[in-house]
Amino acid sequence: MKNDNSIIFTSDNLLDNIDKLGPWSSYGLASIALKHYFPEYYDEDGNCDVSIEVELCAKLGCEYWNDVIIKYQTDVGYDAPDGFNPDYVNEF
Repeated sequence: MKNDNSIIFTSDNLLDNIDKLGPWSSYGLASIALKHYFPEYYDEDGNCDVSIEVELCAKLGCEYWNDVIIKYQTDVGYDAPDGFNPDYVNEF
């Protein structure tokens, strides 16, 4: 299923259009960002319990997944393929 916003998200236009990002895409990108800041909480397959990710979000001073995305994009930037997968983000 394509996103219903008719936007093709890229790492360059992500912040300008973050309010149009679907919830699963927001969570996915936030999870990638949290792995950057807190790699010790993720197992060797890159998995972490969502309840822990919520706590990690708060540790960063973020309330929502999009806040984590904005922080990461501003601090580090999403570079495909490791941090931003346009095919995945544009599916939702």
